[in-house]
Amino acid sequence: MSFAGFSAVASGGWVVTLAILASWFGPVRRAHRAHVAALPEVSVNTHERAAGTRRGAVQQLSLELRRATWHPNGPTGIAIDVPVFGETGRAPQLPGPMLRVAAGTPLQIAIVNRLNERAIVYGLHEHDGRTDSLVLAPGDSQSVRFVAARAGTFMYWARTTTTALRLSRRDDSQLVGAFIVDSVGSASATRDPKERVLVVTSWEDSIVNTRSPYGTHQIYAINGRSWPHTERLTYTRGDTVRWRIINASQHTHPMHLHGFHFSVLGRGNFTTDTTYTRDMQRDAVTEYFFAGTTLRMQWVAERAGNWLYHCHSINHIDEALRLDDIIEGPSSHAHVTDAMAGLVAAITVREKRATPAPRGAAAAPTPERSLRLFVTQRASPIGAQPAMSYVLQRDTREPASDSLEWPGSPLVLQRNEPTRITVINRSARHTAVHWHGMELESYYDGVAGWSGADSRTAPIVAPGDSFVVRFTPPRSGSFLYHTHAGELAQLTGGLYGPLFVQDDRTARDSLDRVFVFSDSTAAVLYNNAPVALVNGRSRTDTLRLRAGVTYRLRFLTITGVSNRRLRMLESGAVMRWTPVAKDGADLRPARRVPVVADQILGPGETLDVLYTPTAVGVQQFEVSRLFGPAQINPIVVLVAPSR
Repeated sequence: MSFAGFSAVASGGWVVTLAILASWFGPVRRAHRAHVAALPEVSVNTHERAAGTRRGAVQQLSLELRRATWHPNGPTGIAIDVPVFGETGRAPQLPGPMLRVAAGTPLQIAIVNRLNERAIVYGLHEHDGRTDSLVLAPGDSQSVRFVAARAGTFMYWARTTTTALRLSRRDDSQLVGAFIVDSVGSASATRDPKERVLVVTSWEDSIVNTRSPYGTHQIYAINGRSWPHTERLTYTRGDTVRWRIINASQHTHPMHLHGFHFSVLGRGNFTTDTTYTRDMQRDAVTEYFFAGTTLRMQWVAERAGNWLYHCHSINHIDEALRLDDIIEGPSSHAHVTDAMAGLVAAITVREKRATPAPRGAAAAPTPERSLRLFVTQRASPIGAQPAMSYVLQRDTREPASDSLEWPGSPLVLQRNEPTRITVINRSARHTAVHWHGMELESYYDGVAGWSGADSRTAPIVAPGDSFVVRFTPPRSGSFLYHTHAGELAQLTGGLYGPLFVQDDRTARDSLDRVFVFSDSTAAVLYNNAPVALVNGRSRTDTLRLRAGVTYRLRFLTITGVSNRRLRMLESGAVMRWTPVAKDGADLRPARRVPVVADQILGPGETLDVLYTPTAVGVQQFEVSRLFGPAQINPIVVLVAPSR
């Protein structure tokens, strides 16, 4: 398990909560403008071309390390002086030139260090579980030869600074590139128009900015651009889409796809890559990445409209990350380009050629189940932010505008039943609701100014206003709903809730146990960090189970800035449980096997497991933060004899 990213979270991630006390950045410096004027411009790499040339059976490539001017927010945005990779004779690139060959290809790579500091280059070798490196003094050059025998999604990178971590978040953090080895005979060995390589990077200034809620200027980018300047991805309805994701940043990222489940085809890290057999593949809507890890995924663009793919850690998508492109004055978050920054990619799925509507009488409307969901708000203790909540109207009376439920009211829906949810905003903030993991029409997905298509996009829900959402859940499982506007204040303020879809109208199984993990700024901060909550509380009631009885534990993670580690213990020993579903999608039988009850979940992930306590006595369910200030939520588990 990699713990890269700890220092990034500890020094910057927890300061995120101060954003609620300081509304906006002030102007920031134009980073190194005069200094970078004579440097070459970085060319953004969309990975449509493999670097190098073929000489007989050998792929030859000449790389160089040099400083260049990077514009993460587009050509007219801030300029940053960073060292990057480039192909000799071409413009330097970010990410670096893509190495892409078929398995079994011999490579010959020459590397020149044109920096004024020593560089250590990693990843230019066969990926057989071992690591190797090249040390280059300023002006030095070296070459390597090897055979890329193993197919997979890899990366190469370089360091000019020395830390205990493999990857950097400072000056040398952009010295990264994709290294793709295709299996012999695969379609991807040539250009596949439906496959994209997406490389995630991050950069942090060394100068502290006291007016920044993050302490320093930070940039999070996908293929060299930060939202809203990232590349817009367009597909046609019915397309099968294949992506390779490389986390070349020092941070961890739970990456979330709106509107669709994707199949996880393989995972890798710095030195190895595993392609899953079909019976080991699984579906997800959010996938957690440690630093240096990779993913190969596939999804089908079944529904037309606008969608997003983004990190689910708030401090990696907050609009306050925009540096000199910050929006002046308060924002209603009425449009996605105003409300987000950093690790966000926009997707548009277009309809195929229009077909005429069938003739004949219109079909009778299908009866809908109708729900009314209220957004409420209440003042919090001094030193905390206003508390917010979702409260379901359960009878003829509307809930009070300051009533609270943490987590928000559980929504229990039926698979294949058309559902109408009227969202009524009784809070003082503009808001929107995202139905996390739901396969629904784009217009109802919950991203104001983006969800929908063409000129018909979803509105922001203003204070006192309402919005009607319609969808028909196609699968049963454990899901989430949460705000998608001003998440830094609203999500940690309490705007989230569990959503369950059942196969029929019968009551939820009495053997279900639900755990919603969240962060709260509506309570006084804990070591300058949001308070870690389980089911809306920092102290949780005793969990009472019976020996020999199998329970379904449903874990739903909607933390804002931190991850959770879950362990079931007895006398210090870790127990075992059986995963059965991820993000509302049932796991294949080959994955439904007992495993050690020690699980890491990032924001936006849900997991269902089956757990059978075997012995009468006391156990402990331990919920802790993975990084940052230690806070453990111990839950006492009392196991009684079976009846």
